[in-house]
Amino acid sequence: MSQFETSLPTTDTCGPARGRPRQFDPETALLAALRVFWTRGYDGASLSDLTEAMGITRPSLYACFGNKEALFRKALDLYERDKLAFVVQALEAPTARGVVAALLGDALEMLAGRDPVVPASA
Repeated sequence: MSQFETSLPTTDTCGPARGRPRQFDPETALLAALRVFWTRGYDGASLSDLTEAMGITRPSLYACFGNKEALFRKALDLYERDKLAFVVQALEAPTARGVVAALLGDALEMLAGRDPVVPASA
């Protein structure tokens, strides 16, 4: 494990559920929120936009993620952990040419709307 891997945060989306069991997957809902923030920005994303995209109610959003700012921060953590994980992999290439090739290739994949291929263990 490199020094970079230890610096990536893990996304602790929701604490333990109290009351009724959750009827949604917090990671899936967080990914949907990330897409809304990505397309509309923080100020442009209303709570109605977020809850509709996430497929949850406002009380569920608040119970699982906190307020809009906390949801945004968790979405940023998810982005860093999952979407930028290719940077960690690229830095492990044995040559500078390999690092640059991996960074550019994966960055182009992201720009094209495709996730770079990142193994599940990364």
